Amino acid sequence: LFCSTNTSKMFRISYCAIGAAVLLFIGVDHQHQRHYLKTSLPNSSDVLDTTNILTPVSDETKGVEITISAPEQVLVSVGSDDGEEVQLDSTVAEFKTTDTATAHQRKVRFIPYPHKTLGSGASMQCQWETRPITNASTASQVLDITQQSAYTEGICIPPTLYDTLHIFSSEEAVECLSSKVQKRDIRVVLSGDSYMKQLYIGLTDILMSKHISDGKEIMDNVERSKMLSTARYWMKKRHEENATFPFVQFQCVVECYGNKPIDVCSECIKSSSVNSDVWFVGGGIHIYERVKNHVNGTMQGIQQLLDAEEGQNRTIYVSPPAGPMERIYQGLLPQVAPENPAHPFLDVYQLTKSCTMENCTYDGSHRSRYVNRWKAQLLLNTLCEVK
Repeated sequence: LFCSTNTSKMFRISYCAIGAAVLLFIGVDHQHQRHYLKTSLPNSSDVLDTTNILTPVSDETKGVEITISAPEQVLVSVGSDDGEEVQLDSTVAEFKTTDTATAHQRKVRFIPYPHKTLGSGASMQCQWETRPITNASTASQVLDITQQSAYTEGICIPPTLYDTLHIFSSEEAVECLSSKVQKRDIRVVLSGDSYMKQLYIGLTDILMSKHISDGKEIMDNVERSKMLSTARYWMKKRHEENATFPFVQFQCVVECYGNKPIDVCSECIKSSSVNSDVWFVGGGIHIYERVKNHVNGTMQGIQQLLDAEEGQNRTIYVSPPAGPMERIYQGLLPQVAPENPAHPFLDVYQLTKSCTMENCTYDGSHRSRYVNRWKAQLLLNTLCEVK
């Protein structure tokens, strides 16, 4: 525009020079703008006392805010110092952090049965914390949206696992559980009570790289059932349409809920299984209710399930959350790994016990979505390793 002005040749040359200088100045100024990652943090003074903050992040990470707008779409908002914000539509199935080339250099391996025991009891005690994205990122790894959410929503790492626990990206989680990538048959199945349903929803959030149902908190059993159906639908659909996407389903919904005799659950697992299955099962609270709040009766029921599965090389028992089941939990510890390696065990009791902030639960019993995503990270650490 400067060079095409209708004037003499000498003036056109002058205008060209001025225009080039202006454009150069704008370009340099833009490059020096800091980018921000806009995050939604837990609304609790115990974690952070603000809900929407702007945290400076490096130019390598850029600033993105992910807001679910439809089952298969996200809105990406990019912000900078000048307050301008641009929204772009993006398909969740294709969404990846832009600078993830180094992630492909990291090898993700599925750990076969008896998988990996993280620990139990006192060794799994932890304190919830959040970490700035800038401190969590390293020069060799740029975090994806799943990892970013974990750091900003809350993590609870036992000191015994500081050096070994890995926070999986969505891509890493898919790679670990993918039969095609691992070149072996892998089927992951969850089953049990309402706590197990919410764990499955948390695992779905990670594998799908989005928070299904707009990240809405689950307030009652009706919403839980609806969200479970949504999660199962999208997980099944993605697996059928993409050969790389893993088989991860919730099965034996009625049989293993805990309000039926244990042999009903055992038979359902047996009839639904193939040799490549990994089953995560938990249902103590409803066994407890079914036997009229009798601790010994509950322990006998859980032990019956463990005995039925011993030697089948497929089942990992999941602890109940903190609450009225403490005596059951303490009685369970000598019967499961690491004390008894024949019965693999996933301990989520301690992380729920230490989650005392206001936003840890919305109904006084079931934990929030971010807590269940963290449970799912522990589940992934029992099945996967990254080198």
